Amino acid sequence: MHTFGTAGLSSQPQQHFNRKPEILGKPNRHGTMADNASRQQQRQQQQQQQQQRPERKQGSSRAPIPMDPVDKARRQMGYRNSWHRKDVDLASQVRWPEPLAPNPSVAIIGGGMSGLMCAQELARLGIKSTVFDTGKHGVGGRMATRAGGEASLRSGTACSLRQPGKPADQLGGLRFDHAAQFFTVTDPLFQAHVDRWLAAGAVQLWEGPVGSLHAPSGAFRLLPPQPRYVASGGMRALAQRLAEEVAQEGGGGGGGAGGRRREALVEIRRPVWVGKMQAVEGRGWELQGEGRSQGVYDAVVIAHNGKCANRLVGPTGAPLVAQQLMRLRLNAVWALMVAFDGPLPVPFEGAFVQGSSVLSWAANNTAKLGLRHTPESLQCWTLFSTNAFGQANKVPQEAIPADVADKVATEMLQALKESCVGSGSSSSSSLQWPRPVFTRVQLWGAALPLNSPGVPCILDPDSRVGVCGDWLSGGSLQAAAVSGITIARRIAGLRGQCGAEQLAPFRLGLEQPFTPLRGGCDIGEFPK
Repeated sequence: MHTFGTAGLSSQPQQHFNRKPEILGKPNRHGTMADNASRQQQRQQQQQQQQQRPERKQGSSRAPIPMDPVDKARRQMGYRNSWHRKDVDLASQVRWPEPLAPNPSVAIIGGGMSGLMCAQELARLGIKSTVFDTGKHGVGGRMATRAGGEASLRSGTACSLRQPGKPADQLGGLRFDHAAQFFTVTDPLFQAHVDRWLAAGAVQLWEGPVGSLHAPSGAFRLLPPQPRYVASGGMRALAQRLAEEVAQEGGGGGGGAGGRRREALVEIRRPVWVGKMQAVEGRGWELQGEGRSQGVYDAVVIAHNGKCANRLVGPTGAPLVAQQLMRLRLNAVWALMVAFDGPLPVPFEGAFVQGSSVLSWAANNTAKLGLRHTPESLQCWTLFSTNAFGQANKVPQEAIPADVADKVATEMLQALKESCVGSGSSSSSSLQWPRPVFTRVQLWGAALPLNSPGVPCILDPDSRVGVCGDWLSGGSLQAAAVSGITIARRIAGLRGQCGAEQLAPFRLGLEQPFTPLRGGCDIGEFPK
């Protein structure tokens, strides 16, 4: 659905640095003749070096060697780019003795596509759910859009390229999809939803040229034609529409709910960070977040991933679920949102960048979304980095230092320019290239799956804890939607079931091995 080495020095000791000087003769207080000659030669070399050095200001000491901004940030913040996965305690498995009630309550932790589709399907089946999401500007997860005039683009809006830029409120019509870029459809289950969104004008076809850009040569090649969908007004608008449908839309509940209205069946809480879940005997799963209890639920669906999901599920009584979550490997991607003061001289609206160590994707939001700007000449682009660049420049994503943002933006913009004319070409310096007048970076530190179990969802019927998400079967928006629907139906099927024999058919994905995803593609299926 969506786009995300360093060379090391030899560890062999340099013996000649540690070798003791040879004694050529018995020294006196002035040293041997060889020593004196050596000292004189050293003094001459130092004088020559001193003459060649640039003149320093009076009173200054040796000029410091500037530290790389990323290394500096990591040291100051005590940050290590690592991902520790703890062993789980299989003996902590929770098994509820009573069958799932006819009208259970379900907690869904994560309000992206999979979490919202899960809530919608549960409501259709007559089951009450509460969706917890950390989004400050709205639900959606990686269905993310930032726009001028909103809080999502007000902070940190200065152009970070050591040249004059303009704040977002002085540039009209800024809008960036900075995660999911477009999606395709092959599953009839998802197609039914997309057709409904099309009819309502919530999504539209992206018919501009999309293809692959060969960075070393600058050659662009169109991808085979297929329907590519984007959300009207940006991906977040589709997530908001879906949330409104889930929370407000009336209609029959089924499956034992007696036709209760859907608005009574779904609650969305945000921004809420769920930090703990604990099994309470005879009651269910109690969730803790924002310094207080967030309620007790009969079942829990984890609709997000990464370190936070691992920390949440790891200590609980669902060890097999935790074990699968910890097997997931995710890449890191920098997203650069940039507005140029004129159109880029390129033949595409979207391109998968191949052969670049820095860039993996570039898309023209202005053309894709049909945006209008002030001034009219503006163009809004979204660039994604490669995983290698993301890992090499990874810092705590909640507090990105300005000099790191500057470094990332500068290198990604330079890589785009070089890729469009060919990185081996000398004509990039003479190419008429519009000036960036606005930039903002975002780090997706746990972005896209590098491996997957290839199942639509994970469900432990004993503990009634499950997982849904795009990463379970590849990483597309379609995979997210189908995953949410599938786990909702399985939870609904658990009602009234008890005992190993009855629960066995609902068990899914707990032992499924992970396999690498589509080797050679840094961004997985991020744009799709």
